[in-house]
Order: sequence, then structure tokens, then C-alpha cells
Amino acid sequence: MTTLLRLRDRGLADRVAGAELRYGTYDLGARTPAGRRIAGEYFLRAYAGHVADRTVPALSPVFADLTGLPPLLMTVGTDDVLLEDDLAMAARLATAGVEVDLRVHPGVPHGFAGHDTPVAATALRYARDWLSARIDGASPPPGV
Repeated sequence: MTTLLRLRDRGLADRVAGAELRYGTYDLGARTPAGRRIAGEYFLRAYAGHVADRTVPALSPVFADLTGLPPLLMTVGTDDVLLEDDLAMAARLATAGVEVDLRVHPGVPHGFAGHDTPVAATALRYARDWLSARIDGASPPPGV
């Protein structure tokens, strides 16, 4: 997400046809309910170090100006500890006018797409087709 924000800020977002965000963390400042849920200090320090303000958009993009981003596919499972964070970010993106295709897969945990399971295969196939359609300028694939 932060890469997309930087590309947008440099006037390059129009060069990105679309992007997939897979079970992301968007609030390291622990200011939103979802961010507080994942705000283990060890995790935060391992990722961000000793930063005074973790709500800066470079660390917590949920607090960024989200306008002008390319279409996004968001993939997360219902049993993922980051589900609430992803749902909050999807809502913020939609409010900012970003086209968001949110795919919530039932009964799967964080990292599910990295395992050889039918639900992972379905999610990866959908992501491949979604990204291919964006690159080719076609309509996105029908829902899973």
C-alpha cells in the first residue's frame, strides 16, 4: 500500500493497472479498533523500530489520503487476525473513491494463499485473472 501511495504522490499511479493487497496491516499506530487488536509491541518494533509516531502514512496507510489510487483487489480470510484491519482499510479506500474488490474467504487464517489448499488455489486463480484483466484493459472476472 505504501508503495502505491508513493507512486501516486510522484504522479505515477496511472501506470499501475491494479494491485492485490493480501491480508495487510494498515494501522501500526493502534488508533483504530483493528489496529489495537494487532498492536503487539514486539511485532510493531520489529517492523517499525522505535518511531515516535506510528500513525504516519508511511507506516500506517489507513491514515493517508487514499484518493487517486489504482483499482485494488483485497484478499483476506475470516480467521485472519488482520481481518478487521483489512475491512477497515477497504471501507476507507471505498470512501476515498478507490475501486475495491474485497474478497473475504471463509474459514481460512492469515497466510492461507501460501498453502496448497483448494481455497488458496481459488483465491490465487481469481487474483491472476483479476490482474490479467486489469493489465489487458478488460473487465474484471466474474465473482468467485
